[in-house]
Amino acid sequence: MRIKANSPAALAIVVSFFFCALSSTNVHAGDSRWQIRIAGLSMKPTGDTVFLPESGERIPYDAGKGYGFGIDLEYRASRRLGIDFGVLTATPVIDVLIDEVGVISASAQPRITPVYAGLNVHLTPDDQFDLYFGPLLAYVIYSSFDLVVDPWFLTEGFVTQNDFGIGVNLGLDIRLGDAGWLVIATFKYLDTTLEASPPDEGTGRTDIDPMIFSVGVGYHF
Repeated sequence: MRIKANSPAALAIVVSFFFCALSSTNVHAGDSRWQIRIAGLSMKPTGDTVFLPESGERIPYDAGKGYGFGIDLEYRASRRLGIDFGVLTATPVIDVLIDEVGVISASAQPRITPVYAGLNVHLTPDDQFDLYFGPLLAYVIYSSFDLVVDPWFLTEGFVTQNDFGIGVNLGLDIRLGDAGWLVIATFKYLDTTLEASPPDEGTGRTDIDPMIFSVGVGYHF
C-alpha cells in the first residue's frame, strides 16, 4: 500500500526518524558547525496525467524542465549527522494537448517552491569529497498560474493548493582547500501533489513528483 506524502502516517514516519537520529547523537557545544549552500537548479516534474475527480477524466501532459535557485543552511550536529533547512524555487513547463485533430495545445508555468527540512547522513565526513544522503520533509508552495491556449493565446487562470511532501536528498560537497569554500552538487526527489482549478469550476489533481538537480557553491564555518 502506498503512503501518500501528505498523509499523517507519512509525516509521522519522517518526524520519528528525525527524533530518533537526534536522540542517538551525542552533541557537545564545541562540535557545532554551520554550512551554507547557494545553487542554481533544474526541476523536472515526473507526473504525466491530470485527474479530474468529478468526471473521472484523465488528461495527459508533458512536463519540461524549469530553472531556478536554492539556498540551504545545515547545522552539523555531529561528525556524521547534519540537520538541513532550505528553500528551492523554479518554474517548470507543463504542456497539454487539447485537440489532436486541430493541433490545439496549452501550456502553463506554475512556480513550485518547496520549503524543507532534511536530515543529512555524511558517509565521508573527513574526506575532500563529502558524500551524504537523507530524508526530506517539505511544505510545497504552488503559485497560481495561467493556462495559455495555442494558437489563439487565450488564457484561463488557475488557483492552487499548497501541499506537504516527503522525499530524499543525495549530495556531494567538494572542499576547496582550508578556507571553508565548497563546490556542491545535489539531487532531490519529492513526492508531492498539485491541485488546481479555474474559478468556480472543478479541481484537477496531478502528482508533480519533481526531480531536482542543483550545482553551486557553499561555505562552512
